Amino acid sequence: MAARAHGQLAEERREQVLAAAIEEFAEHGYHAAKTVSIAARAGISQPYIYALFKNKLMLFLAVQDLVSVKVRDAFAAGWLEAESTDSKSARLMAMGQGYRRLMADENLLRCHLQGYAAASDPEIRDHMRTLFMKNFDTVRSLTGYDGATVARFIATGMLLNIGSALDLPAEYIFTFPFS
Repeated sequence: MAARAHGQLAEERREQVLAAAIEEFAEHGYHAAKTVSIAARAGISQPYIYALFKNKLMLFLAVQDLVSVKVRDAFAAGWLEAESTDSKSARLMAMGQGYRRLMADENLLRCHLQGYAAASDPEIRDHMRTLFMKNFDTVRSLTGYDGATVARFIATGMLLNIGSALDLPAEYIFTFPFS
């Protein structure tokens, strides 16, 4: 029983660290983020971070994994929300709305973008490439659309990310039609 409680506590701490890291990486990016700041945000000591993650890079990659899972879950939830319609384009739009709701969390959005910004590091680039392809393949698998249509959908999402990050007025964001 004590081992189980300890395992639950460690998992709760890991989730706290990931949430704090999302905020820190969103605000400062990979290179400028400090593990001491992440620890302070999580309410733990800095050495405890290294008990959970080998180093800052592994923490950053774990954060990007978490964000990517949330993106795929938002896509799947949006697709399922519109399952009563026979229109694949309406379901695709519902997927996009699910994604937009998720990315309304500014820290999640900025952290997601920081993953791409840090891609000059080959290990981060390879990891982000893999996550991007998983997200792309999830959309293709859910929708049955061809790669070109999925690419337009993803491109629209990236445009919306930039628009949201910059707080652009709607008139500056063109969305692609899907049919």
